[in-house]
Amino acid sequence: MSAKSFFLRISLFLLILVVVFSDVARAENITPTQEQEFTDAKGALEAARKVQAEKFAPSYIKQALDFLNTASSARSIPDAEGFGRASRLARAYAELAKASAELNADVEILATTQETLLKAKAEIESLKK
Repeated sequence: MSAKSFFLRISLFLLILVVVFSDVARAENITPTQEQEFTDAKGALEAARKVQAEKFAPSYIKQALDFLNTASSARSIPDAEGFGRASRLARAYAELAKASAELNADVEILATTQETLLKAKAEIESLKK
């Protein structure tokens, strides 16, 4: 083995060590505030499910779930910035799903009430004759 080949191998090995350790050095610790954001996002998702958001706002529920999964992946790296951002987006989508589901449920109730009102009016008119 020549000296040049030896130094190339050593250089490659050192380069790999630098890359590995630079990733470790860049790894960020997830703060308690960020953990709370993640917990809040899961709570918002549960609140959305209680008002039937899967029925009334399935796309927003899917987005919330996708961002919770992204946050979980970022936690395992650890990527504190990505974890926090994904947690906040998950919470926002879950809250949007809840609000949308509540609105759609109210619209459904309003439509049913309107239908009942129209039937009552029709019955009154028929009784007048």
